[in-house]
Amino acid sequence: MKKTLSNLFTFPNIPSIAGHRFKLFNIESDRVMIALLIFQWFIATFVTSILYDTYYYGFFGSALIVLPIIFLYPYLKGQRYYRYFIAIAMMLFSVIFIQQYLGRIEMHFHIFIAMAILTLYKDVMPLIIAAATTILHHIVFNYLQFYEVSLFDMPVMVFNYGCGFDIVILHAIFVISELLVLGYITKLQIERTIILHNTEYQVTELNKELQHTSLHDVLTGLPNRLYLNEKIDILKQKAEENGKKFAVIFLDLDHFKNINDTLGHDIGDALLQTVANILKNCVTQNSLITRIGGDEFIIVVSDFDDTEYLLPIISNVLENFRKELFIKGYALQLSVSMGISIFPDDSSEIKELMKYADIAMYQAKANGRDNFSFFTQTINKKLHNEVDTINDMQRAFYDQEFKLYYQAKIDVKTKKIIGAEALLRWQHREKGLIGPDIFIPLAESTGFILSLGKFVIQESMSAIKRFNEIGYDDLIISINVSSRQFQKSDLYEDLKEALDINNIDTKNFGIEITESIMMEHIKKTLSTLNDIKKLGISIYIDDFGTGYSSLSYLKTFPIDVLKIDKSFIDDISENGNNNGLLLNTILAMGKSLDLKVVAEGVELKYQYDYLKEKDCDMIQGYYFAKPMNEKDFIELLKNSK
Repeated sequence: MKKTLSNLFTFPNIPSIAGHRFKLFNIESDRVMIALLIFQWFIATFVTSILYDTYYYGFFGSALIVLPIIFLYPYLKGQRYYRYFIAIAMMLFSVIFIQQYLGRIEMHFHIFIAMAILTLYKDVMPLIIAAATTILHHIVFNYLQFYEVSLFDMPVMVFNYGCGFDIVILHAIFVISELLVLGYITKLQIERTIILHNTEYQVTELNKELQHTSLHDVLTGLPNRLYLNEKIDILKQKAEENGKKFAVIFLDLDHFKNINDTLGHDIGDALLQTVANILKNCVTQNSLITRIGGDEFIIVVSDFDDTEYLLPIISNVLENFRKELFIKGYALQLSVSMGISIFPDDSSEIKELMKYADIAMYQAKANGRDNFSFFTQTINKKLHNEVDTINDMQRAFYDQEFKLYYQAKIDVKTKKIIGAEALLRWQHREKGLIGPDIFIPLAESTGFILSLGKFVIQESMSAIKRFNEIGYDDLIISINVSSRQFQKSDLYEDLKEALDINNIDTKNFGIEITESIMMEHIKKTLSTLNDIKKLGISIYIDDFGTGYSSLSYLKTFPIDVLKIDKSFIDDISENGNNNGLLLNTILAMGKSLDLKVVAEGVELKYQYDYLKEKDCDMIQGYYFAKPMNEKDFIELLKNSK
C-alpha cells in the first residue's frame, strides 16, 4: 500500500536537458486551451442564449475569463503560473454552464471532461487547482441554494433531484477520484516523455559523435580529408569575397617509414600524435590542420594579402621538427618536407592547388628534405633566402656572430667625440658582413628582435665599462630600441639588470626611440619612459620630424635629445639656397625646449658648416666617421685627442 501511494504521489524531476522540450510542449498546450476557451465562450454566449434568457450573463461572465487569458499569453506562455490560470478558467466555465442550465446534472460532466483535457499539460498542479476550484464552486453554490441567495438577479437554483450537502460531498469524491486517476496518468506521461527525450538526446549525441568520427582522424583527432574537402570550398568562397589569399601546405614526414619498420607501429602512432600537437602549436588559429593519411598532412593558412605572411609559420614548423622528440623512451630526430601553393596566384581550382602543393612537396624532398618549396618559382628563391636567414639567425646568435659597431657623435663646436650610437651588425661566417636592413625586419617579424635587443643592451653597457677602464669615462653610448622590444619585453628590467651587472654610471648610456613608438599605447609608454628616466638614462627621439612631430608630446615625455632625420640634412644645399624651413624650425624648437639636437646623416662639409652656423649641438655621419667595430672606434678616440 505504501509503495502504491508512493508511486501515485511521487513525480519524477524533469532533467534540465528536457526542460526546453517540456516548455515548447506546454506552449502548444496553451494554444489548444485558449482555442477551447474561446469555443466555450461562443457556446455560453450564443447557443445557451437561444434557450435561456442569460445572454448578458454568459457573454460578460465568459469575457471576464477568456480575455485576460488571451492578454497574458504573450507574457506568460509556457510558464507554470499561466497553466494555473487556465485551469481556474476551465472550471469557471463549469460555473457558467451550471448556472445557465439551472444546475442540470448533465452539465457536471463538463467538469470531468475539462479536467481530463487539462492532462494535456504534463503537470499535475493544474489538475489540483481545477479540483480545488470545482469543490469550492460546489460549496459556494450549495450555500446560495440552501439559503436561497440570488446572484445577478438569476433564479435560485433548484436541482430536479434535489441537492444537499450529501450531493456536494459525492461530487467532491468524484472530483478527487478523478484527480487521482488523471494525476497518475499525468505522471506516466511525464515519465514517458522524459524517457523519449533521453532516447532522442542519446541518438542525437550518437549522431554527432558519428559525424565527428566521419570527419576526423581517429588517431590524431585532426580533421580528415573529407572535412578538408568540405571546408576548403568555404575558404575559397570567403577568399573570393574578401579579395584575400590562402595557402595549401602539403607536409610529409621525412623517412617516417623507417620508424615504423624499425621501432614498430605503436611508436609510429605515438609520433603522429606528437606531430599533430606540434602543428597545432606552430600555426595560427585561423589555419586548418588536417591529416589526409599515413604521414601526410595538409595545412590551409587563410586570410592574408602578402605571401611573406607565411614565412614565420614555415620557419617555425621547420625549426620545431628539427628538435629531438622523445617518444616512449626513444629519442627521435625528425624533419619534414613541405610544398606550398597559393590561391589565387597558382590556381583558383581546389584540385589544382592540391596537386601543385603535392608537386612542390616532392620538389622539397628532391632538394634534400628538411625543406620547403613554393610551386610559384618566382617568389620561391626570395622566400627561401629569407627563411634561410631567419633560421640562420638563431645559430648565429649562439655562435656570437652578432657584433656592435659604433658611429661617433661629434660636438659641432669643438669637433670632439662625445659619444656614439651602437649599431648591430651580423658578421656571418660565410657571407661576411650582413647589414641591418636585411636581418632586422626579419627579426622583427619573427620576434627574434627581443633576444637581439637584450644582447645589445648587455653588450653596449659592457663596452661602456671597457671604455671607462681605458680612460674614456665621459662618452655617451646610445642604442636603438625597436617597437616590438619596447612593447613586448620588460625593457626597464632588462636595462636595470644590465646596469647592475656592469656597474656603470647611467650618464654614459642612452636609448633611442622613434616618434611612432611613443605614440603607441601612450600611457604605458610614458610610464615606462619615466621609470627609465629615473635610472638616469638619457632618452633620444630618433628620426625626428618624420613622424607625429607634436609639440605636446615633446613637453609631456621625458626627452633629452632630438635626432634630426637624414632626409632634412639632405635638403641643405651647397649654395645656401632653399635650405629647409623644417630643419631650422626643429633646431629652434630644440633650443626653446632646452633639448640637445643631433643631426644624423651628415656626409658633406657644407652640411656641417650650415649646422654649425645654426648652433646644432652634435652631428653624426660619414663626414666624420662611418660605423666601425670597437677596436677601430678606440683607435679613432685616440687619434682625435
